[in-house]
Amino acid sequence: MRIAIYNRWLATLGGGERLMFDLAHVLVADGHTVDLLTHQPLTRAEIEQRLALPRERIALRAIPDSPGNMRLSAASAAYDLLINLSQGDLFPSQAARSLLVVHFPAPLEAYATAGAPPETWRAPAALRWIEGVYAPESDGRRWWAWTGAQATLELTRRWPGAARALLIRQAGLRPARVPPPRVQVWADGTLLGQREDEWSVWCLPLPRPVAPGAVCRVALHVTPWTLRAADLAPDDRERGLALQALALIANRLEARLVAGGAAQPLRALLPTERSLAQVQRALASYERVVANSRFTQHWIRRRWARDSTLLYPAVDVATWTPLPKQPLILAVGRFFADAHNKKHLELIAAFRAMCDAGLRDWELHLAGGCDLEQPAERAYLEAVRAAAQGYPIQVHVNLPRAELRRLYGVASIFWHAAGYGVDEEREPERCEHFGITTLEAMAAGCVPVVIARGGLRESVVHGASGLLWETLDELQAQTRRLIADEPLRRRLAQGARQRSQAFSLERFAAHVRALLT
Repeated sequence: MRIAIYNRWLATLGGGERLMFDLAHVLVADGHTVDLLTHQPLTRAEIEQRLALPRERIALRAIPDSPGNMRLSAASAAYDLLINLSQGDLFPSQAARSLLVVHFPAPLEAYATAGAPPETWRAPAALRWIEGVYAPESDGRRWWAWTGAQATLELTRRWPGAARALLIRQAGLRPARVPPPRVQVWADGTLLGQREDEWSVWCLPLPRPVAPGAVCRVALHVTPWTLRAADLAPDDRERGLALQALALIANRLEARLVAGGAAQPLRALLPTERSLAQVQRALASYERVVANSRFTQHWIRRRWARDSTLLYPAVDVATWTPLPKQPLILAVGRFFADAHNKKHLELIAAFRAMCDAGLRDWELHLAGGCDLEQPAERAYLEAVRAAAQGYPIQVHVNLPRAELRRLYGVASIFWHAAGYGVDEEREPERCEHFGITTLEAMAAGCVPVVIARGGLRESVVHGASGLLWETLDELQAQTRRLIADEPLRRRLAQGARQRSQAFSLERFAAHVRALLT
């Protein structure tokens, strides 16, 4: 089969991306051809520095990001099987067969709402976006919405008097180094105009008047560009025009009002939300939903009212092997401050408290990826480094795979705190959905001391293959217990290695093959 695996977040090279490559390993071993689909161009060298990638019958394919993932949806039609494992992306698949791998489900309503500002006046036209536009944005003074390469909408004339022209106003946000795009405007299948010059307001006569209550279907075709191609930012969204106003107008007064911005029909000008029915149709295009843990399965059933198939991520027990152990505590997780934060600052605070209470000769090592081009991630990393100052704490950023393997091998204890301080019933997405790094540590003979939240309770059996905790005081107490009791540490390390076998690549491969039958 020709198979595509899609992941918007491939460039982060985190746990979800390891799952992507493990799937590719299994599929190419069975003779299939696999394309890895994403939006940001990557090279094999960039990937293989951090993660293992199959070399034969596999290709990297960057598809421009587009509103509603229109381009990706269209591209999926060329495949026998699409596996969508991109967190937060739910779009209609056109492949012969489709699987949706869910790391954690947002409520379906979250996929349907884009958030738009309130309407501030009674606009001369009611607008309904069909496709091809991103969610609205604001700089605090004004609102706009970026189109992709193609956008389609319906305008309904509302005021008395027939509309005789279509007026378009841009927000003027295109960078100077990006040349003016070629723009075509169509109305009810008729080309109204085309231009490739600078403009902010464009008024186009309609081929026939649009009476009050009548609908005019408008299509925009725009030469797309990206901030990355312009060497301005690591942003791969395919952009067209930044629309501020779009209206059916009857006379010069209406044209001056809309063109001048004195009155902005914001709700009418910006994209409406995807309906819940559209989201449900997109979900229905996948023949099977696949969950990465029983924790995730539970929330898929609650939030989507749909059953799912369990597919635990795999750990390569041959790769993550023990080395002579050192007095070292390891935590592995991406450095970022969003809702799925790995709680590095809290772990640092706990270790500092242990050192202040007399702990000697032990070190804490924090390892993880970080997109250093993103100011928010860079700022969070600097806060972590600042908190570690003056204590035996080392921070490792974007480590090569071989060095991370060495750290796992020599570490005696593994910490994980994602979900600390979270009400699991109210904010389950902030907990660890499964925790592949914990299993890697267990395979390497580290004793996991992890928070009793989310999917971590499925991999660690308290007292047999590791220890669970609820508070930072418990984390410190469990860790002191392990440090003081070497026989216990050895017993739990052995239990951790045995438990990791339940998530081996061989078992993973068997489950993947069962999914495809």
